[in-house]
Amino acid sequence: MSKPTDRPVAAVFMVEPGHYEWPAILLAASLRAFATDDIRLYAYCRETLIDQLHPRTLGFFEANDVVLRPIAPRFEVTYPQGNKLYACADPRPEDVTMLFDTDMFMLQPARLSETIVPGCVSGRPTGSWMWGTTPQDWAPAYASVGLDLPRNRMSRPDGTFTCPSISAGFVAYDDPEFGAIWRDVALVIENKRLARGIYPTLDQISLPVAVELVGLRLNMIDVKWNKAGKITAQAIRNVVSYHYQKAETLLQLPVKWLADRLLVAFSDFENVEDLLDFYDREAARPAAVIHNEGWKAAILAEQQKADDVTHAQAIGLHKPKG
Repeated sequence: MSKPTDRPVAAVFMVEPGHYEWPAILLAASLRAFATDDIRLYAYCRETLIDQLHPRTLGFFEANDVVLRPIAPRFEVTYPQGNKLYACADPRPEDVTMLFDTDMFMLQPARLSETIVPGCVSGRPTGSWMWGTTPQDWAPAYASVGLDLPRNRMSRPDGTFTCPSISAGFVAYDDPEFGAIWRDVALVIENKRLARGIYPTLDQISLPVAVELVGLRLNMIDVKWNKAGKITAQAIRNVVSYHYQKAETLLQLPVKWLADRLLVAFSDFENVEDLLDFYDREAARPAAVIHNEGWKAAILAEQQKADDVTHAQAIGLHKPKG
């Protein structure tokens, strides 16, 4: 187990009008309640959308010392899933960065910096849905930046044996230059078009490639730091961060009461239902934001036009049969 750091920790996440406003409030509330590090909160929004954030969101950020910053992504194709790379690349005073997907929240007190290992980038191993089911799949991604395949491998419960990769839903590192390198590697992979079916997981494809390029190492951490799927009431003791992904899942959680308490303690919302109802009624919902009305036509169609191999096809290219 790594030693927690006493250095300030930057917790980085996205906020965007509509679907990614209310989760940002719950995530930030949980970080304020449970992160026992010297934590600094940074919320990022595309500069073209930042003026559409609701005043209530801005008021919550001010009350809870959340720094709001604009980003200007420059992917060739509209790729909001990759906005987090530009957030990571933004210069900050803190060396230590913890990237969170917006649709997750902490369930118990923890030193987030326990996941930091010098010279490493930490995250949980990717699941079977992830791009790159064999080393052969990964070869063009590494070749995009002039690298041979690394020798290390990882296995998955579905029987795949492939190059190591980690989820981009929770990423921890203490190299202040790494965020910009990760972003730039993603841009090169997108530009070269050697790897196919890269949307929507270009962020996760580029992550181990960037780690290898700069001579760092992947550090596989326990699933408790980025848990998804079914949980029980005991999750408040054995899960640190839960990745609910959908409002419906959050509402049905056996620990939903905890989300309610966090909102009461750190916001002016009474519970999750109050939070969801307000943003459903009052938030701007530009189609450029994933899961807002019209997003599939505005985002998915462009991604599919740029890369005629779908994600589903990509993860089945070399998957073992039987």
